[in-house]
Amino acid sequence: MKMGRHGRYVKRTAAFLLSAVLAAGLLSGCGKGKTEEQNKENTSVKGRYVENDMELPIQEGEKILNMAKSKDGNPVLFSEAEDTKVFRYEYKEGNWEQTPLDWIGQLYGGQNLRLQEIQETKEGAQIARSTDEEMLTHIAKSEDGQTGAEQSIPYLSQQGDNGYPAVTNLQVDGAGNYWLSDMYQSKVVVIDASSMEVMQELNSVEGSSSEQRMLFAAENGDMAANTEDGVVTVYDSGAAEKGTMKIDQQEGVMMCGNEENWYIISGEGIMRMVLGNEVGEVILDGTMASMGSSLNRIAGFIKGQEDDFYVLYSQPKASTWSLMHYVYDAEAMAVPENTLRVFGLSENATVEDALLGFQKAHPDVKVEFLTSGKEEGITMDDIRTLNTELLGGNGADVLLLDGLSAESYIEKGILADLTDLADELTAQETYLESILKSTAQKDGKIYGMPVKFSMPVIYGDENTKAALSSLDSLKSYLEEHPQASIFGIAQRDYIRDFLFQMYQDEVINKDGKVDQEKLADLLEIEVKIAANARAEIFDEDGSAQMDMGTAAKIFQQDMFSNGGSAAIINHPDSVATSKIASVTDMMTPYTLMRQMSLSPDTLDGLYIPKGIIGINKDTKQKDIAEEFVKYLFSPEVQGKPVGDGLSVLESGMGILKEELASEYATGLVTMSSWKFEGEEEIVLDVSYPTEEEVDGLIAICRTLEKPATQDCVIWNIYQAEADECLGGNVDAKTAAKNIAQKVDTYLAE
Repeated sequence: MKMGRHGRYVKRTAAFLLSAVLAAGLLSGCGKGKTEEQNKENTSVKGRYVENDMELPIQEGEKILNMAKSKDGNPVLFSEAEDTKVFRYEYKEGNWEQTPLDWIGQLYGGQNLRLQEIQETKEGAQIARSTDEEMLTHIAKSEDGQTGAEQSIPYLSQQGDNGYPAVTNLQVDGAGNYWLSDMYQSKVVVIDASSMEVMQELNSVEGSSSEQRMLFAAENGDMAANTEDGVVTVYDSGAAEKGTMKIDQQEGVMMCGNEENWYIISGEGIMRMVLGNEVGEVILDGTMASMGSSLNRIAGFIKGQEDDFYVLYSQPKASTWSLMHYVYDAEAMAVPENTLRVFGLSENATVEDALLGFQKAHPDVKVEFLTSGKEEGITMDDIRTLNTELLGGNGADVLLLDGLSAESYIEKGILADLTDLADELTAQETYLESILKSTAQKDGKIYGMPVKFSMPVIYGDENTKAALSSLDSLKSYLEEHPQASIFGIAQRDYIRDFLFQMYQDEVINKDGKVDQEKLADLLEIEVKIAANARAEIFDEDGSAQMDMGTAAKIFQQDMFSNGGSAAIINHPDSVATSKIASVTDMMTPYTLMRQMSLSPDTLDGLYIPKGIIGINKDTKQKDIAEEFVKYLFSPEVQGKPVGDGLSVLESGMGILKEELASEYATGLVTMSSWKFEGEEEIVLDVSYPTEEEVDGLIAICRTLEKPATQDCVIWNIYQAEADECLGGNVDAKTAAKNIAQKVDTYLAE
């Protein structure tokens, strides 16, 4: 009997427009806009829910199936082991009691079934849902936990246009009837417990994932079904409608209820709802608990016997689980005494996740992470407004400098000196110091440090790699080899951004002045390479296609990732580059290198810093800000598999080995194919890298010392004008002149 689980998680976060954030004063590090009396009033109110970690009872080799509630009101976990054994754990008086559920193996022994979930009735009966190889759902029941029988439900064996019913949720109402969510047909089917016939069919929202919950049970036997977008309808045990509630429709929402209230949990927190009411009451803010973390997926939610809650979380990236207990603490401050504000132009998963751990360790501090809401298109006006706030002493306490001009902020005296803090860190742990200390420094002092980083690698023809060493050498190479494509097949955006990143120090002098002659040379080279690399096939009307299979995220659109990199197989005189931020990122490039007997090189020791942390020199929360920065570089944060970059902590690099050894990675091979206009079609069996390849990557990371940083405004100016040149609308000299004038105007402010 084969058992397992599959699912996906979509992260959703709130975004703030930069102008709105600044105008509202939300970047203020000391509660701007409130009087001293109001601040005292807010921090004197006591009473809020606090989060407590619970130890999970499962052993190595066990996988959690789901969480349920026992007839006595205790949390129950169901798990399965590799040898097809199933266990039940009930939490009683502070201890977990294990009971083997041998009846499932006895009933289905030898059958290739995938166990999905187990629920319990108010009488203590166990109901198990599983699927077979033909995706036929099986429901089995045990009254005593010792013996069981399959429930013969005719509906489950009726094939429709999409095959058998795709049952994704199972619940049992107060009368023992089975409620089944059929994802394919977007409906909820109620099965009579006595006759096993359909007693009711209800419409539901269209499901997007087998993990999406559509059905929820209350302690009194009532059922709630997600019948419309943003609407949950409550039914009694006879499937008679009792009323509706409105919910914030998002993936990951779960509910539970008792006779008086329903409770909804999502990434936003826990909300109490009363049937028929339009508005609920937020009883726990998600920014103060684990449901707000981008690493966590809500996998189970039950109300305890008191006014408490148990929430089961899974961490899909790490294939781990955690269980939290939420208890009301009448002595805890309703609003933490201190607020630490962190601002970045874009979101950062590591920082977002670290907020929760820091707040747990510092219950008197709430950390707010605000972003511009813009991944690109930051304008001079946006930066001007931000600078006004910072120079006025009212900016955020901690800044993420990604996309901002760290050098400009250092010169303006905005950033605090972090040299002593960096020395304190390196005295305690072993870091990649050349990365930690070189990203934002001046005159031997450190003003910013990256929380994570990624590494660009280049592989391919040695002569072509040598030609890329400088703008002049590339120009000479193309004069000698006018048909050279350099990158095989490549996108215009990739050519535009990669070459500017490589040569921006040659094109923009240390004083910020643009060398128009060199910039014009660069733009002419880009036009030439784009033509040779057949960049037009990536246009909207082109026919370039990529089927990335099931290998998750192999390519990311950035200056080091070319959608046509696989074409190096047919163009061995070219080079390819890739950005490596995880073991998964290594899959395609290392498969290509293995097949072509190539080795990866660095791009002149270049690394891409991620989450460059600086502290506002004028912050009123200096001690707290420093503690938060230290926490970001602690083994606890650096050792988590967030997936947004490589760790700057030596021990944190072990995540790569752990990911390589994970059950998902072991033996995984997936087919990826590329179809390019004309004769070129490439098919690869892409696999995870070898342990030796990962060791080699880690060794290379220790040699990196040159940060690839950008001022987002300058980059936006360059990209807009370069596109005009690459599109044939202006010549290279005119485009270079336009860029120089706009950059001069920006830097003069």
